[in-house]
Amino acid sequence: MALPKYEQLAADLRGRIVRGELKPGETIPSERELTERWAVSRATVVKGLEVLRQEGLIDTRQGTGSIVRERVPLARTAGERYRTSVKTGNIYTAGEYAEILSAEMVPAPDHVATALGITPGDHVVRRHRVTYEGQTPTATSCSWFTQETVDAAPRLLQRERVREGTTRYVEMQTGRRPHSGRDWWTARLATDEELELLRLAGPQAVAESRHVAFCEEGRPLAYEVGISPAGRWSRTEEYSMVD
Repeated sequence: MALPKYEQLAADLRGRIVRGELKPGETIPSERELTERWAVSRATVVKGLEVLRQEGLIDTRQGTGSIVRERVPLARTAGERYRTSVKTGNIYTAGEYAEILSAEMVPAPDHVATALGITPGDHVVRRHRVTYEGQTPTATSCSWFTQETVDAAPRLLQRERVREGTTRYVEMQTGRRPHSGRDWWTARLATDEELELLRLAGPQAVAESRHVAFCEEGRPLAYEVGISPAGRWSRTEEYSMVD
C-alpha cells in the first residue's frame, strides 16, 4: 500500500535537504507550489510540512514561508551521497570535504566478503576517510571494492579524493550503473580509533550504517561502513502498518 500523500511529500523534501539540494537558510517551495505540484489539498501540504518541523529540519516564519534550519545535523548515507553526485557532479555539499586516511589492498574480512560476494581473504581495496563540515569531523567510513573493480578503476588505490564519489567513479569506469542498494543500521559504543577520529570524549555511542550498491545484474558494486556521532539526524522511515 502506498504511503499517504503527506508522508510522500515530506519524504521528497527531506531527501532534498539531506542531499544538499535545499541548503540551510533557503526557502522551500511555498504551500501553493506544493499543492499544485502534488495535486493535493493545502491541509495535506501543511501536514507534510509539520512532519519536517517535528524532525527539526525546517522552521516556518510568518511572511517568509518555511526555510531549512541552519546547521541541521545531518548524517548522509552512501546511497544519498551517490544521488547527490549524479545531480551535481560532486559527492559533497558546500562546506563538506573528506580526508583520505588510506587507500590500500588488504585481505577481505568476513563481513566484507559476504557483502561483496567473494571469499574471505580475497584481495580487496579498502578506502578509509573522515568527512568534515568546516573543521568538525562528522563521520568516518570505509569503502571496499573487489580486485576486478580496481583493475578497471585504478584511482581507488590512490590516496586522493574522488570528487564525484567512488561509486559514481566505478560506474563511469566500468559501465555498471547502480540499480539498487541495501542499507542496515545499528548503534554501539565507539572504538578508541573512532573516538580519536571524530574527536569525541569516550565512552560515546555512535551510529553504524552499512551499505551495498548493486548493479542491474544484481552483482555488488561497492560496500561501505559509515560511523556517525550520536545526535546527528540520519533519516526517518515511514511505512504503512495496515494490509
